[in-house]
Amino acid sequence: MRLSVITDEIDLSLGRALDVCEELEVEGVELRFLDQGPVVALGPAELEAIRETLDRRGFPVTSIASPFLKCDPGEPQDEVLDGSLQAARILGAPIVRAFAYWRGAGPTAAAEVLRDAAARADAAGLTLALENEHECSVATSAEARAALDAARSPSLRLIWDPGNAAMLDPAAFTGLGGLEAIRDRVVHVHVKDVTAAREWTRVGDGIVDFPALLRYLRETAYDGYLSFETHYQRDGSGELATRDCVAALRELDA
Repeated sequence: MRLSVITDEIDLSLGRALDVCEELEVEGVELRFLDQGPVVALGPAELEAIRETLDRRGFPVTSIASPFLKCDPGEPQDEVLDGSLQAARILGAPIVRAFAYWRGAGPTAAAEVLRDAAARADAAGLTLALENEHECSVATSAEARAALDAARSPSLRLIWDPGNAAMLDPAAFTGLGGLEAIRDRVVHVHVKDVTAAREWTRVGDGIVDFPALLRYLRETAYDGYLSFETHYQRDGSGELATRDCVAALRELDA
């Protein structure tokens, strides 16, 4: 499995995050926030400078962790989408993340907007991928399936985050969390774990069955990245937490 990290989970400094990724032999990086601000809000010159650093250090960008549609229905998102697509194009990222509005809107509420945005991404040679998020209207695999069916867009894909699905209702999360029903649309996987008490924790210490997940992804020929977005901290440090989680996942995969 190829590993990636959302860099601000380690440090807002891209240089420091890359140093840690290099030490941990993590192959790629996912970008969300940097010292300069949200990556989707940066201008072309700033993005070109970041691309130069990444190319020099040998790190591909696996995804732009955009906040597109992490909002209320009707809230203007054109600038967010424009900035996300620009960042992906300049940084060479194949995937742009999307959500489906804050929880309560319903899993199909964003269908038309997602369909149009997926078409724009596809025309630019990019993939728009909907992430399940416990605070948003698509959190579970069943909700993700409903959103995909409503969008009716073959180019719209999924980012599967089992930790987010488990965080919504830990008592109801079992097995692969319904991944089997949406696996055909998954292009990217986020890695985090959560306890039964709904607290972020080290990978392997929570309720997500990572050995089963890894086996299933291999059996189904998943060829994307596993991207760490731990949310958990050790002694107030995201870097230490990420180090813990990378080591733990490798042990679980041994």
